[in-house]
Amino acid sequence: MAGWANYPVIKANVYEPQNAAELSALVREQEQLIARGNGKSYGDASLAPVMVSTLSLSNILDFDAENGIITCESGVLLSNLLRLMIPAGWFFPVTPGIKAITVGGTIASDVHGKNHPVAGCFSNHLMSLTLVTADGNVLTCSRTENPDLFWQTCGGMGWTGVILSASFQLMRIKSTQMWQKTVRASDLSGLFRAFEAHQDWPYAAAWVDCTHARRRGAVYFARHMETQDGPLVFEEKKSKNIPFFAPSWFLNPLSIRAHNYFYNRKSVDGERAVDLDHYFYPLDALQNWNRFYGRRGLVQYQFCLPEAKAEEGMHKMLEIIEKSGETPFLSVLKRHGERPPEAIHSFPIKGYSLALDFPRTAGMPALVKQLDECLLRYEGKIYLTKDALSRPEMGRVNPATFGEQKFCSLLKTRIAH
Repeated sequence: MAGWANYPVIKANVYEPQNAAELSALVREQEQLIARGNGKSYGDASLAPVMVSTLSLSNILDFDAENGIITCESGVLLSNLLRLMIPAGWFFPVTPGIKAITVGGTIASDVHGKNHPVAGCFSNHLMSLTLVTADGNVLTCSRTENPDLFWQTCGGMGWTGVILSASFQLMRIKSTQMWQKTVRASDLSGLFRAFEAHQDWPYAAAWVDCTHARRRGAVYFARHMETQDGPLVFEEKKSKNIPFFAPSWFLNPLSIRAHNYFYNRKSVDGERAVDLDHYFYPLDALQNWNRFYGRRGLVQYQFCLPEAKAEEGMHKMLEIIEKSGETPFLSVLKRHGERPPEAIHSFPIKGYSLALDFPRTAGMPALVKQLDECLLRYEGKIYLTKDALSRPEMGRVNPATFGEQKFCSLLKTRIAH
């Protein structure tokens, strides 16, 4: 078993309960376990010797199409919900960059999207959840019922129990089209200026060319269009599959530099209409794209820096990467707003985050150690959902605060020790 990054790889006993009763019985009989959704987290957050798959808990329990409220089991994929909600005029108020993830995983990671300054994380729109706790009992948690457990579970990486179901509020839309504006920048500072100058656009994410001396790139802003002729239909692009693992030499500094050069060529300033799938889920156009990295896998390093230190800190972090000789294939920059004080485990802090995907090489542990040291100096933090190598304190989460230690992942063990 492995996460999306194909590293680390472990042997595990994996159970797949078919209903709540089977899940409760399994939790009671196991000394330790961790829940796993669709296996799209990058690091070791859902890996343990005993794992419980939630994929069979895939029932949509209720859809209030008038008020935009969905209640479903934790193993339901976001992709399945999109096909239901969009024809009724609803969309996720917060969505990550892929749609083949479970609702349970969405809550456990408290995912953020391209609109964090205006919409926050998924927990901002979560109404309630049911949780199978260590004694096998099912508790309902919300802002008013078991509120401490509710907020411990949001972003809690599965360490409070196994999420059984959830209810959350959707956002009304009138079109399946987005109006997108592309702003190119010749360097990293230009990307920051573009974010600041376009704060009236609700969605924004930037591609950064880390192979370029000045870290050029492009910011893709967007807003929902207000009108559309005809019914709303979620049009998913037909995805292409990567059927085999690429050889280990396929992604190297030269090929990565070439990819970034051509990506920069096709990024053109201007505005145009694009569909929801194109703007929110570009990675879904390629199934199993993680195989590009070969069987060695990849390492993603995603970190967030406070606003006042973000630009300087990003430059320092990228200088460390350049000197290391390691080359990220993909780099995405986002802007973040304030975090609600009760969302104690949410990743974003007011400032900027950068996600970097590296081919896993022998030099990556040493590089991550250097990045961690630099990030601490700038008072930043990492995203635990993506982490496989960082030092314990980087996510600013203390496993001891979760009380019952039955729900234990490799990530929790690594942080605790």
